[in-house]
Amino acid sequence: MQFEKSKYMEDLENNINKLIQMEQASFEQNSMLLYELMSRGEQNIDKLDDVADRLMDTMLGITGAGEEVYRQYLDYIETFNPVEAKERKEDLEYDLGYKTHVLYAAAMLCQQELDSHNSIDGSPSFSVVIQHYIPKVFDVKKKTATFLFFAHLANGRSVDELMHMLQTITEETDYVLAHVNEFEDLMYYPKETYHPLHEDEWKFIEYIVEHNIEIVNTNEDQRKELMCKVFGIQ
Repeated sequence: MQFEKSKYMEDLENNINKLIQMEQASFEQNSMLLYELMSRGEQNIDKLDDVADRLMDTMLGITGAGEEVYRQYLDYIETFNPVEAKERKEDLEYDLGYKTHVLYAAAMLCQQELDSHNSIDGSPSFSVVIQHYIPKVFDVKKKTATFLFFAHLANGRSVDELMHMLQTITEETDYVLAHVNEFEDLMYYPKETYHPLHEDEWKFIEYIVEHNIEIVNTNEDQRKELMCKVFGIQ
């Protein structure tokens, strides 16, 4: 039994080492290709992305290699297409987990606001939200807004109040990280290095919350269905 366990661990270690070697080789090869394209002044973004996206694979892999080169690539794009560069820089922050603290903070806030509420079948309202509504949203900021939307429905807090509460929690990085395991399947495990959101990002989240509230408030049937399914109110 001890032999089998040791053999398993040895095989596992060998497989991990092989993956690390493959990632390192991929990183080195694609870094060279990207540098070559940039040195030639290539401005076909699709062609550049084809190589740069392979660096993203290693950044999200075991080694995490490639971020410095990828950011140089984004700086290069900015010289001839600032709009595309800005979009990619913002996506990178969320893809690598530098700004996903806001999502976990929103989950914590929503859980707090829904704590005393139960759904129509008696299960916790927060469980219904995180299992049936959040998975249908694929963007970090929109998921964040969805949590705030249900927090509003729970206790009628204003959007301004909820945004202030969210920003306060988000700034407590250590506190958020300490509770991450409670929402481990949520999306994009956050890094310990936190990059604060820009003002336009906060405004976008606020806009989505207000937009969702407006839609529900103008559709009585939809509101009744939500309040019944999530909060057990008939």
